[in-house]
Amino acid sequence: MGNLARFAAVNTKIMSIESQFLTSKDYKNLLEQKTVVDAARYLKNNTAYGEVLANIDPGQVHRGYLESLVKHRMLDNIDKISHYFTGDYRKFINTLFAKYEIGELKAIARAVYNGSDLKPFRNSVFIGKYSKVDEEKLFSAKYIRDVIAAFEGTVFWKYLEPLLNNNIKENLFRFEMVLDASYYEILQKQWEKLDKQDVKVLERAQGIIADLLNLQWIYRGIKFFKLSPEELLNYTIHLGSRLDSGFIKQLCYSKSLEEFFELAAQTGYSFLFKNDETTDIFMGRRIERHMFYELRSVERNNPMTIITAFAYTIYTEIEVRDLISIIEIIRYGIPAAEAQKYLIRNLNEGA
Repeated sequence: MGNLARFAAVNTKIMSIESQFLTSKDYKNLLEQKTVVDAARYLKNNTAYGEVLANIDPGQVHRGYLESLVKHRMLDNIDKISHYFTGDYRKFINTLFAKYEIGELKAIARAVYNGSDLKPFRNSVFIGKYSKVDEEKLFSAKYIRDVIAAFEGTVFWKYLEPLLNNNIKENLFRFEMVLDASYYEILQKQWEKLDKQDVKVLERAQGIIADLLNLQWIYRGIKFFKLSPEELLNYTIHLGSRLDSGFIKQLCYSKSLEEFFELAAQTGYSFLFKNDETTDIFMGRRIERHMFYELRSVERNNPMTIITAFAYTIYTEIEVRDLISIIEIIRYGIPAAEAQKYLIRNLNEGA
């Protein structure tokens, strides 16, 4: 099947859905709301989120419930895109759900590790969507090893099972890193089944994301976890765009943060570390913002490829994350003038 035939209809559908994204004006109006209830009311009356809020009384909406509703809309829209594809292309789009499921699995694992109640997580939107994890085992877990055991028979099992080795101390950090590493390996194996043109553009887009995540991981591993170079290297993503395996190894073997910064300055991603006072607070936002604009560029230069569908899932995720951040900004009374520091999208964009 040619790319025009494969992507013409789905790209038209994506354009239609993207036209319903929140605008900069919506962002600003939301930031002017005084309470979460006011924000829910604005979303219901003025945006496409009115669809999921149609039968909901905004006065009864709390932060967690609103987050669940917007995530459900995200899931439904990605499902709609998936149904335009068949075979390996549909499997690839469905694999993208694993990323969002892993985010929720990490939250559950942290709650288990801290001995917190798991009842609030039973309404998690993405749990089981990709992995088909045994949810009853998962939500009855008392220890991280119980969480791992719930994955027996799933696609993640071969990655997680070694953590049950008695010689490995139970460690939340290792659980999270193994899940992240497994996602990128699974994703790459799936996209390699696509047409060559689509593989090439995905390698470009995902390579940029991998570069950014590797820099963040190595920096934090050196500064906060004091990990050995070997362990740092073990958890890096082997999909880089500008950073090849040799350079990644150099970064991991940096003898100090100063040496790491000197090497990072050569990458074109030095903006991640431009202000040491805010690096740790805003690095994640800087990564996401850069990724957003890089993806836009890759998408513009590669029409009628899988990148439009791939980028759409990222844009949707960014809107959901920004919306959740806006809710938190309202809850904690952060001045609207400071909001941009916590958001991925630029408030001054035209759309």
